Amino acid sequence: MRVQLWDRPGAWEIALQGERIASVTPSAGEALGLALPAFVESHAHLFAGGVALGQLNLSAVHSEAELRAVLLPFAATVPEGEMVCCFGANYDLMGGRPTRAALDAVLQRPLYIVATDYHCAWANSAALQGVPEAPGVDLALGELHEFAAMDLVGRKAPSGGRQSLGLLAAEPETPDPERDKALIRAAMAECLRHGITRVVNMDGNLYQAQLFTELAEEGLPIDVSLPMTLVAGMEPDRLDALFAAARRPPVGRLSFGRVKMFMDGVFDTHTAYRVTDYPDRPGFRSEPLIGAEFVELCIRADALGLQIATHAVGDAAVRATLDGYEAARIANGARDSRHRVEHIDLLHPDDLPRFKALGVTASMQPVHPPGLAGLPLEPTISIVGADRWPDSFPWRALHGQTRLCFGTDWPVSPLSPLHAIRCAMTRQPWAPGNPDQRLTLTQALQAYTTTGAWADFVDHALEPGALADIVILSGDPSDPATRVLETYSRGVRSAFIA
Repeated sequence: MRVQLWDRPGAWEIALQGERIASVTPSAGEALGLALPAFVESHAHLFAGGVALGQLNLSAVHSEAELRAVLLPFAATVPEGEMVCCFGANYDLMGGRPTRAALDAVLQRPLYIVATDYHCAWANSAALQGVPEAPGVDLALGELHEFAAMDLVGRKAPSGGRQSLGLLAAEPETPDPERDKALIRAAMAECLRHGITRVVNMDGNLYQAQLFTELAEEGLPIDVSLPMTLVAGMEPDRLDALFAAARRPPVGRLSFGRVKMFMDGVFDTHTAYRVTDYPDRPGFRSEPLIGAEFVELCIRADALGLQIATHAVGDAAVRATLDGYEAARIANGARDSRHRVEHIDLLHPDDLPRFKALGVTASMQPVHPPGLAGLPLEPTISIVGADRWPDSFPWRALHGQTRLCFGTDWPVSPLSPLHAIRCAMTRQPWAPGNPDQRLTLTQALQAYTTTGAWADFVDHALEPGALADIVILSGDPSDPATRVLETYSRGVRSAFIA
């Protein structure tokens, strides 16, 4: 293939031999596209992404009229007797936060809407039938906070809610492996369409481990890393089984070697754990989803040679996560663990240098800040509080301290790396005087390619001998008109026509 390389001028000829790059040599001909190492999606949910491909995306809806305009035609395509399922809803979905009564007025058949952050959902009366009072469940408002509460309605979906059980470290009561593998295959095909050949799938349970193992034995079209999810209060036998799964050897293009934990939730539901009070709730800072047990699990996982990834949105959650990693280093000694903190929506300045000191990777999503990727500023920035805006989504600050890898948290946010890269380059401060956290094109590309691969313990480059994971673009990645022309995944070509 004759291309322009992202980091070298002129035209170059890339020759492949099997799964690897055989040579990269200068060429006198005309370049047919811009070649980069293929994108690494450092934080996604493939099973949920496959399910979302068949659901209604409400990310562009901000009023009741807009909701009716898209929901009613979609509902007409859903077979009678099935719950109507939507995702990507902003908290201003109906001009404000949706309610059970407001949704009843729009649709009478069972309706389930997942918020854009996937930590909250809304349901109408038909969908809430038989749902008990439980933590996180507000039956009067039809609002469900966090995964356990959401599952009480989500399990009624055509998918059975199985795609979300990895977030709970739970297993399905009624597995449907053939259907579910088809959904995962569709998600992997979507990744290739966006130039992605490696994904860290952040919601592993034993069921997904089996699904992905069977798929890997058949031959995965992309590389997948599957951390096992650990939660507080697990029975010893269950915990042992998940640790054993995390220690499995690779199967084809599937790798294990990792665990995932949740330290907190998100700001819009006031479940992000923070150092300072919520401005609208004096004296309230939320609390961690996992307490002292987190340190014990970090020490155990680290001693087994496993990588740890922890969801931490609030600054107190980030601090508690770093404390756990530091405790593991003290207990087990320093090693090249590449432990990760996922999201980091808010970071206390005192904890910034700890990333470098502990060798911790920052895994972030440039499509997550309010004001980007179609996300409204409110109510999130008011919930964060203006005094903490300078400490929010500190990409550039972290880039100067540690390794930074990028992803989208798909289907939480649009999967396109090109869109995310442009977000990283164009984000504006929320107020004058706030730090500019934008990255350069080169920095954003590195976070989506070579550094993302490094965080997943692999090398990634357009060099002879490297795996032939390559994306060919139509032009400059910062140009909104640029698209993916071809993806090579270990030498296998996928071409895309506009």
